[in-house]
Amino acid sequence: MEIITGHDSAAMNSAAPRKATITDEHRDEAKRLKAIWDRTPHPSQAAFGEKYEIGSQSAVGNFLNGLSALSLKAATGFAKGLGCDIADFSPRLAKVAAEISAMVQGDEDDFVYVSRVGVTFSNGHGKLVFTEPHKARLAFRSDYLRKLGVSPSNAVIVDSDGESNFPDIKDGAVLLVNRGATQILPGKFYAFRVNGELIIKPLFPQKDGTIKAIPVNQDRELYPELTIGPATEDFEMIGRVMWSAGAL
Repeated sequence: MEIITGHDSAAMNSAAPRKATITDEHRDEAKRLKAIWDRTPHPSQAAFGEKYEIGSQSAVGNFLNGLSALSLKAATGFAKGLGCDIADFSPRLAKVAAEISAMVQGDEDDFVYVSRVGVTFSNGHGKLVFTEPHKARLAFRSDYLRKLGVSPSNAVIVDSDGESNFPDIKDGAVLLVNRGATQILPGKFYAFRVNGELIIKPLFPQKDGTIKAIPVNQDRELYPELTIGPATEDFEMIGRVMWSAGAL
């Protein structure tokens, strides 16, 4: 929102509104946001804008096409509606959100400490299952977990490696997995074990009863699609990935 200062109220009322200058950073944010939008199921732009308090259909379209600079309010709405993190498309606004969150004081009871288990899920080729002692827990605000729909008893933190899901999940990212969410929603990220390997991929149920695990990275020579079906000897759904954090 632009704030106009001055003492002449008549001049203020007659002044034409000015839009924020669109920079290359804003356009890059829009491209990343549009890529997530295109691969994620969602209602119409008008319905999405109303439900997540972003604005009209034209407002949603302008943000997606880089015609308007993303605001923190709009970014929050898009992240909630698309099931992603603000940092996935706007590191700039994610930093602002983190700074605001850091200023919000809360009692210790307002936080949930989530266990971080010592296993690594492959964000590329599968990694054999192994076990290590639990690592230091991570603290999440209780209301944030409720907003994600994650029960503290089902929450677990895992590490990931590889670049098959880049740029959505970066190499070395730390992930929050909801072990209570095992019903597959098309295009959402899930942690699962298949044939003795721990893997994280977007999953897509097929009409023939099989499940396709399709990497975000388009290099199919390095990161081929995986089909999970009745002939798959060992498959276990662990849970849906709800949150990701990693170095920029």
